Order: sequence, then structure tokens, then C-alpha cells
Amino acid sequence: MGLDPVTAVSDLIKTGLNKFVRDKVSEDVMEKIDNNFKMHVLTESNKEKGAFRNFILAYEGSISDYKNFKFIGPIVVLARGLIRPLFTYATGYWDWIFFSSDTTEWDPLKIKLLFAINLIVLIFWFGERLLKNTGIAEILFKMFLPVKND
Repeated sequence: MGLDPVTAVSDLIKTGLNKFVRDKVSEDVMEKIDNNFKMHVLTESNKEKGAFRNFILAYEGSISDYKNFKFIGPIVVLARGLIRPLFTYATGYWDWIFFSSDTTEWDPLKIKLLFAINLIVLIFWFGERLLKNTGIAEILFKMFLPVKND
């Protein structure tokens, strides 16, 4: 299970409050301070999510932006909706071809390319943040993707 940053920050704040403030104030005041800090952390977390969503909408546009175009609008909306599932199914198909064939006949460059495509799809579906924040993706790319032209 991944690390929830909001819970981590809340726990950190609670530990600090218990260590430095608890013996100086009453329980009611302590509870109020704790709740105020938790609300602040949640509010700031939601602001960040909202800012990212607004950035995406400004960059890519929303569905309603494309409804104004009579012919091309529905095509763009359909393409936006299908691009990720199509890449996922295509990657599954390529994996099936790879694993059901004699892999000794495959060019090492094609194997590395298939690995990169799988990594991209898996990162999208199962943990882009984990891989990015821990640096695992960088290590994997360095391990498996250096292509040497001899």
C-alpha cells in the first residue's frame, strides 16, 4: 500500500503537538489545535489537486470546448476517450505475440522497445507517482534500455 501524504503530515503534526504542546494546554484546546492543523492539511491538499486539474483543463481543454466544432469535435472527443484503452490493448497483444513465440528470434532492440512500452503502460495504470517519487523508473530505464551500437 502506498504512502498517503495527508495522513503522514497529520501524524507528524500530531507527534509534534504531543511532544511540545500537550503539557502546556488543556485537552479541549489541544483537540481544537489538532483539528485545525488537520483541516489546514486537507485544505492545502485539495487546493493542489484543484490546481493540477485546472492546469490540465487549460492545457488540453474540456469536452465542452470540443462540442462547438461540428464535425471534428466528436472525433477528438472519441479519440481522447479511446487512446489509453487502445494503447493498453495493443500492448497486451504485443506481449501475447512475444510470449507465444520463440523469443530467441527477436532482435534485442525490439525486446527493449517492448519492455519500454510495457513500462509506460504499467506506470500509467499502477503507479506513476510511486515510480517517479522513488526513482525506480530512472533505475529501470538505465538498467534495461541502454542501447549500444557496436
